[in-house]
Amino acid sequence: MARLRPLLLLSLFAAAASAQWTGEGPYPNAKTGGNYMHNYYLPPASSTPWRPAFSPDGEEIAFSMAGSLWKIRIGETTAHELTAEPTVNSSPAYSPDGRWIAYTSDQGYKSINLRLLDLTTGETHALTQGEFVNLDPVFAPDGRSLYYVSTEPDGWYNLFRLPLDEAGNPGKPIRLTLDHDFHNARLYFGQADLHIEPTISPDGSEMILVSNRDISLGSGAVWRAKIGPNMMQDAEMVLREETLYRTRPQWSPDGTRILYSSHRGSQYNNLYVLPVKGGEPYQLTFGSWDHFEPRWSPDGEWIVYVSNEHGLSDLRLLRTFGGEEKRIEIRERVWKRPMGTLEITVRDGEAGPPTEAKVMLTGADGKAWAPPDAYHRVGIRALFPDFFHTTGTFRLQLPVGEAKLTVMKGFERLPVDRTVVIPDGRVARAEIVLERLTNFKAEGWYSGSDHVHMNYGGNLHNTPENLLFMAAAEDLDVVGEKIANKDNRIFDHQYWTGGYDEKRSTPERLLSFGEEYRPPFYGHINFINLTQHLLSPFTTGYEGTAIESLYPSNTDMFRLGRKQGALSGHVHPFPAVPETNDWANARGFPIDLALGSFDYLEVMTGAGYSKYSAPVWHKALNCGFRVTPTGGEDSISNLHWTPALGAARFYAYVGDKLEWSRWLDAIREGRTFYTNGPLVGLEVNGEGPGGEIRLPAGGGSVEVTANMQTAFPVERVELIFRGEVVKTIPLQNGGRQAFWRGSVPVERSGWFTLRAVTDEPVPPIDDANLHAETAAVYTLVGEEPIRSRADAEYFVHWIDEVTKLAEAHPGWRSEKEKAHVLGQFREARAIMEQRALEAKD
Repeated sequence: MARLRPLLLLSLFAAAASAQWTGEGPYPNAKTGGNYMHNYYLPPASSTPWRPAFSPDGEEIAFSMAGSLWKIRIGETTAHELTAEPTVNSSPAYSPDGRWIAYTSDQGYKSINLRLLDLTTGETHALTQGEFVNLDPVFAPDGRSLYYVSTEPDGWYNLFRLPLDEAGNPGKPIRLTLDHDFHNARLYFGQADLHIEPTISPDGSEMILVSNRDISLGSGAVWRAKIGPNMMQDAEMVLREETLYRTRPQWSPDGTRILYSSHRGSQYNNLYVLPVKGGEPYQLTFGSWDHFEPRWSPDGEWIVYVSNEHGLSDLRLLRTFGGEEKRIEIRERVWKRPMGTLEITVRDGEAGPPTEAKVMLTGADGKAWAPPDAYHRVGIRALFPDFFHTTGTFRLQLPVGEAKLTVMKGFERLPVDRTVVIPDGRVARAEIVLERLTNFKAEGWYSGSDHVHMNYGGNLHNTPENLLFMAAAEDLDVVGEKIANKDNRIFDHQYWTGGYDEKRSTPERLLSFGEEYRPPFYGHINFINLTQHLLSPFTTGYEGTAIESLYPSNTDMFRLGRKQGALSGHVHPFPAVPETNDWANARGFPIDLALGSFDYLEVMTGAGYSKYSAPVWHKALNCGFRVTPTGGEDSISNLHWTPALGAARFYAYVGDKLEWSRWLDAIREGRTFYTNGPLVGLEVNGEGPGGEIRLPAGGGSVEVTANMQTAFPVERVELIFRGEVVKTIPLQNGGRQAFWRGSVPVERSGWFTLRAVTDEPVPPIDDANLHAETAAVYTLVGEEPIRSRADAEYFVHWIDEVTKLAEAHPGWRSEKEKAHVLGQFREARAIMEQRALEAKD
């Protein structure tokens, strides 16, 4: 067995970053939906079965798995691979005569095209080409046309009919729906209407589809329309409910019913049937897990669907009467190309036991791979790496040739980058040893993320135990899971137990269930240590609902949380310069800041946020507000497109033992630093982050000790005073270390932090750049408070602008509500005005 030892090759990593990172996100020619659409609608590169379809004779089921199309005969346990292409294949749709399968072909998360597989010859050819997204193929009953969804030509989702000749060659697409705008840019769904998920009547004359035309929330209602140009103009709505891309309706073979999946406001999706003319939905499945992707058998006697009852997805058969249900087990895979087996053991140190870790694995075919017992994920911040988590040992079949792995475990161990040759029909075994760069726990610093979601409508049925497993793989000591709404659903509320989950937490790792309160107007806020109850209604300001009002304010909710002993703060606050982005996301930040209603600011959600959030935090510090900086990546961990758990985190100094009360005290007292990779430390006259130094009137000098160490090289380490760089610390060891001790003159009250940054990505970290910064060490000169006239006036202007927006908001239920909230705005403005008057600059 080969033993693979760390060799970072960081210069090669950096070259790869500059070569592949363009700043462009996935699917640039799909202009609506964003990350939620990527997770809930676009076909995933799943390691387990997805998107099933019955063959016309009802004897076989085609599905996607491991980036390919597969089929399995009903009653058997051996699956056969149908395609083996460099693209990710999914969404199989049989032609009525069983000769063809149309399917989607995803090219590197940039475009999705349709292809056609000849089941007799095994050959495939293109049906669509280009840089757009093409989805949801379904044959017409006569087999001479294919209906599908496309974002061509302008990026919006519309329906098309593609004529096919006898050889399956495509004609010119015929557009069936036209662009249509809602009256505003809908929350999460955009201004342009969706026209998606078509299913065709048995006689070929009508279509059922999903569209959010004239609907403010969700991906849309279910509509019925005669097939033809501009068909939505006479379409009839047959089901009005708030959907989330999961509906996937299908017309029954007898033409009388629609089969579909729905959450109907609950946490989980179940299967329903509905008369094609509309009526009352009837529920077919029950359970506290999801039932996705339903499809009728040709005789209407069975339904195949995807279940995540056991976490990962599997295929189920449900008899339409009688209640019989069967799991389709896949015990053997017959591949279309030469394959071998890879077995890996990951160890923590030379003599250490197998350890949990994160793995990025690319096969000789250029595609990402994950074992069949692991959840295939994709990072979303900059480099879009495919990855999975391992318990320390894993085994999977791979194409013959060179397989490339990157294995890492948090920020305190050196990542390993390796190549293993996969032999034909045999097993390649290797051990990967992760070596420590440093051990911050030994110095009393523990890492955590307080912005994690466990379940949020994704493909995985997640559990607290799986969260803790992922935290171990990412070397994260504290996991702050957030119960939250997604539209009209509240996820994971049943897990709340008070302050933290003492039952599931261990001496090595703490787990808490708090809350993210998500009003789109004011900005989202988090609560840690709610001890009495969750705070409802979980959001305000949702158009077309009974909670459209801007009352209560975030200030009101912060105060309710504090009465329970909770800590709270604004999260993913600023993705752009606030004044250029309508003061979003954390529009209410200066009001809550002035009124002293919160404790921390999630500066590091990712580098794209910290770039703009850190300057706002600095302005708050310059006005004398002591705000603790934290980090939390907002990983929605049952989605596959999401940041890795702990990709943005913060460290807190708790001393020689990790305890919940100590963790809370560290946040409350500002003993933190945030990071997406580098590890930084700062002392001023022996005081660390959160500490305070007092100098006599007139000032003096302070002794500063600054250090940085990192497995991922940085470009600059900077000492900051009152928001300005006062010292650039020399780098050592190729940007992996920095240390400086020296004297700095201080003439006025202020604060110091230490920052480590790069300007570009540094693989394997999936972010636009590296950024770490300590919390402030406060330095007070005489009786002078920390003040900045310019920054206080900036916040006064901000409050004025938000007041105008709030006054014009249409959702207020009464003048009393409005007066209450605007009164808080005026109070906050007066405090900021006073801070400006107190400034000496």
